[in-house]
Amino acid sequence: MRYLEIKTAKQAARLARDLKKRKHRELTNRFLIEGVNFVEDALISRTELDYLLVSEKFWQRKKGKGIIDLASSRGIPIFSVKENVLAGLSDTETPQGIVAASQMPVWNEEDVIYGQDALLVALDGLQDPGNLGTIIRSGAGAGVSGFFLGEGTVDLYNSKVLRSTMGTVFRVPAFHQVELVSLINRLKLTGFTTIAADPRAELKYYCADLEKGPLLILIGNESRGISPELLETVDLRVSIPLSEGVESLNAAVAAALILYEVFRQRDPEGYKCKK
Repeated sequence: MRYLEIKTAKQAARLARDLKKRKHRELTNRFLIEGVNFVEDALISRTELDYLLVSEKFWQRKKGKGIIDLASSRGIPIFSVKENVLAGLSDTETPQGIVAASQMPVWNEEDVIYGQDALLVALDGLQDPGNLGTIIRSGAGAGVSGFFLGEGTVDLYNSKVLRSTMGTVFRVPAFHQVELVSLINRLKLTGFTTIAADPRAELKYYCADLEKGPLLILIGNESRGISPELLETVDLRVSIPLSEGVESLNAAVAAALILYEVFRQRDPEGYKCKK
């Protein structure tokens, strides 16, 4: 169901400006997406879009016409606005001539948790938008079933996060403001092995048995790491060995290494690899 029946381009642009504020996104369960590929991904994944704002030049482009035709066929309102209006909504140096107001995807947590050999990621206070978006994108490639964003984690619908996800935000479930201690305790009761990335752990991540069963991988804040309370809750702590003089890795890099180790161990074609 669309948030409002938008009647004019001016009204649509005003509501789009409001969606640049986190408070308004949370109030309306809407967010703003920008760019040709991003809007196309939303349409292909059949995400509920309230409306599109496009420049006059965008109407004249071949790909632009295709996107407009697809949106029109689904009854999505389209408003033409001046370039400077879209520039005011854009967070990039070179606006592409299209933005859309989108409803936030709604996911069923039970479906995510109880999938066979589910692979989940929990984030404890991750602050950098680029890190969160990259983790979501990498996790999608590694077969992550869902993401659980703990309290204090950057807003998933921040424009920088969205750009870093490269559209995967529409395909992988994510849950916000999650109380992670309760989540971990609940998952352990259902058979999950819960694993924290901890640079002080003795067990190297590639020595852990990650081949079977449901897993939760916990990644911490960029500077303080994972809170002590959460570290005491998990089943296992693993570290990433580093050369002398290197203290730590970027959170997104650390997450990708561990997730792709899970992927490697679970790869049914792995036995064909040369040793």
